[in-house]
Amino acid sequence: MLLSSIIKALLSNQEVPYRLVEADNPKNLALPHVSVSLLKDSMGIVMAIYNNQHQFDLLTLKTLIERPELRFMSLEELDETLVSIKNYEFKPFSQGGREKTHYNGEIQLIIDEPMSSLSKVLMVADNPAEHIQVDIWDMQLMIENALIGGIFSHENERTIDHLPVMPSIAANLLELQANPDATVEDMARIISHDPALTALILRYANSALFGFSGQVANLDDAIFRVLGYETVLYMSLGAALGRAFKLPQNGRLSMNTFWKEATYRAALCQQLASRMPAQSRPSASIAYITGLLHNIGIVIMGNLFQTEFDWLNKMLTSRPQQSLTTTEKNLFGCTHSTIGQHLMQYWNMPEEITAVVGEHHTDNYQGNQASYVWLAQLAGQALFAHDLSDSENEFISEELCQQLGLTEADVEDALATIMGENSALDAMADTLCA
Repeated sequence: MLLSSIIKALLSNQEVPYRLVEADNPKNLALPHVSVSLLKDSMGIVMAIYNNQHQFDLLTLKTLIERPELRFMSLEELDETLVSIKNYEFKPFSQGGREKTHYNGEIQLIIDEPMSSLSKVLMVADNPAEHIQVDIWDMQLMIENALIGGIFSHENERTIDHLPVMPSIAANLLELQANPDATVEDMARIISHDPALTALILRYANSALFGFSGQVANLDDAIFRVLGYETVLYMSLGAALGRAFKLPQNGRLSMNTFWKEATYRAALCQQLASRMPAQSRPSASIAYITGLLHNIGIVIMGNLFQTEFDWLNKMLTSRPQQSLTTTEKNLFGCTHSTIGQHLMQYWNMPEEITAVVGEHHTDNYQGNQASYVWLAQLAGQALFAHDLSDSENEFISEELCQQLGLTEADVEDALATIMGENSALDAMADTLCA
């Protein structure tokens, strides 16, 4: 909880009153939530405070305070900063005429203008269990160098203008999905233009997951004899969307990690859906694509905000136990779920997919597409022990099982089924990474 420790040390050193509150206490939900980002250049450190629901705009901040070399601090630099702050004999925020000590980096506080008019706020840092309650007015009074008067964050909706165009093959498949008169031949014609996509479908059809004993050699066999029209359509759509973007080759947020987790979760969502009671069973094919695309927001983050994403990847790789969503909020002011949901809406994707992409980290979700969200969450919990999930709950939820009409034995059976086909699923992930 490095960021939390730094914030608390800074506030204590500056004699700014604060108190720790439980993050999940309903009484605190009404208070404004703010994010804190620590940045650095040759002049020192900048501590930026802005609306937790907004997108942090680093470029605007650089221009605003005329510090073009500002960047996010590395974990090593954060560690060094914490030690330095604790060893300070006086207040660390820069003040005119103050003689410098062995610590060579002054700290400049800047508060996003919309936040400056608030009183009590909750600082959301990297400790998911607690927030830091502080009075913005106290900070402005106690910290002499606090800068106010500029806006360097924006509502997340503004990122819609910068979202990428849907890949053409995916657009053709989505148009096919909306056409009640579309035929298998129409779909096969689109897929056949992409050899990697064809290979992916054949590999999945030839796995033991569907109990087909023969050899599937072509798309027609895969569609008619094993997978069915809907499964092939959604599998192709999901793969075509994801493969249009790239992520780093290494680290916790690498391309390989993304597709491996997506492939396994998609297969498990499909298996779990097929085990649900007939009267409440959702489409197993749609369950598959929701699992495949649940983390599409990570890919979009990596392509829209490459510099910040590289820092995110390094931070999470060096500290694998650290919460993905909490770290995202600290760096971006939002999560991959939010960005992914905007993308799905921007592309006019089916409601089921949009809901899972946006809500798979939302506890106690009760929306229209709850079954698909619950399936994605349950699959993530089941895969956590195999290091194939970013779920923040490592235990299988009894409540989710009950809501889906499943038993823990059903989940274990479905998990054993897909893990038995790990070679085929790994090969599919490799194909998607290529």
